[in-house]
Amino acid sequence: MEKFIKQKIDEAQLILIGIGEECEIKKADIECNAEYSKAIKKCEDKQCFIPFIEKAYLDAGNEAVIEARKKMYRELAGIIRDKNYFIVSLCTDGLIHTAGLKDERIVEPCGSMKYLQCKDKCSNELYKIQAKTLLQVEQLIKGEIDINQLDEPVCPKCGKTLVFNNINAENYVEEGYLEQWKIYTKWLQGTVNTNTCIFELGVGMRFPTVIRWPFEKITFFNQKAVFFRVHSKLYQIAEEIKDRSYGINQSVNDFLKELSCEH
Repeated sequence: MEKFIKQKIDEAQLILIGIGEECEIKKADIECNAEYSKAIKKCEDKQCFIPFIEKAYLDAGNEAVIEARKKMYRELAGIIRDKNYFIVSLCTDGLIHTAGLKDERIVEPCGSMKYLQCKDKCSNELYKIQAKTLLQVEQLIKGEIDINQLDEPVCPKCGKTLVFNNINAENYVEEGYLEQWKIYTKWLQGTVNTNTCIFELGVGMRFPTVIRWPFEKITFFNQKAVFFRVHSKLYQIAEEIKDRSYGINQSVNDFLKELSCEH
């Protein structure tokens, strides 16, 4: 199968990739680290700081699970190399940006942990995370300060709490990704009647209208497309596209590792 997939990649004019929930760092992974787990427990009365602790964990990058994810993305980058590709990622952990993949070829409709927004969405403005906030969170994790000494980041317009600009925000500011989504949809127009290799990596049913169903639709209408769905459980293929589609019951890590070896 690996040689067949490699051949399809080499033949493809365009490569479309969807990355799903199975590829994201989970809260359970973070809580396995005693230091960060202890810091999270300190925030029971100020839960707005928990995502900042999670970001600190991701930025530290010294955990095996994080290194495994980064390696996974590096392998993906090596596999698609200089091909004309676009990636749609449901992950918000930002690790996809550590592997040398082109940022201009990635869209993250669920947002990320790069910018902040107003909790109440008083405007569509996005804000950079202040160095002071990151420093205080780091000090909290190390036990150098107490939770009550942290200064809550607030919106400069209305004074409400600032939260990360991603799907976890109660009033998600979608404008954070919409410009890149326009670029993606324009790129998609080029897949019509074009030799296209489609990969769905670890995509479940959390947001099926973003990747899972659209990718099936693209495969159905483009007779020159070939579709590979990789998932540990939800790898089944719809009857309408089974002649050009392959369900692979495997973890994304193992799949890309084996495919990378073929290259």
